[in-house]
Amino acid sequence: MRIPLATLVALDEDELSEALTWIDWRSFESEVVTGFSDELDEADAIGMLDEDDPRELVHRGQTYLIPLTESGRDRYVMIASIAEILKDRYTVFVHSDSYGGADTHGFLVLTNAEAAQARQHHSDWLERSFEPLPLAIDGFSGKAIPYFGFVPPPEPGDAPADKKPFWKFW
Repeated sequence: MRIPLATLVALDEDELSEALTWIDWRSFESEVVTGFSDELDEADAIGMLDEDDPRELVHRGQTYLIPLTESGRDRYVMIASIAEILKDRYTVFVHSDSYGGADTHGFLVLTNAEAAQARQHHSDWLERSFEPLPLAIDGFSGKAIPYFGFVPPPEPGDAPADKKPFWKFW
């Protein structure tokens, strides 16, 4: 359910916490999709073709293939992919107190107009409580991640899969 920006800014810390979308590092990717979709206008809702394997998301009639990695980083692969898909209409922020070190992170989804208004008229509140979502980083591990439309460059020392020693395949 969308909460107007003026209401969000007036909330105390506990009430604001309740208004955020919370994602735990153990959450299922389908929980990420429904959590974020609940914060969107009805016409912008995101659906999954298969809730058990949410690699394919549907938004405004278009299907998006999400590059899940089958690793613990997939929560942020999904979060960053959703943020990328929505970027023309919405901005995603991460709650500063929860980001970096916590097992559960809070997210605020604002329309782009609300985000611009928050930056212009409520910059102290926004900067004190939130930071822009860094798209290419898994907030739980700090490692680089892919997301819809982006593949990170290989990390130094990473050998291509066909060049890895046999014991690194399992």
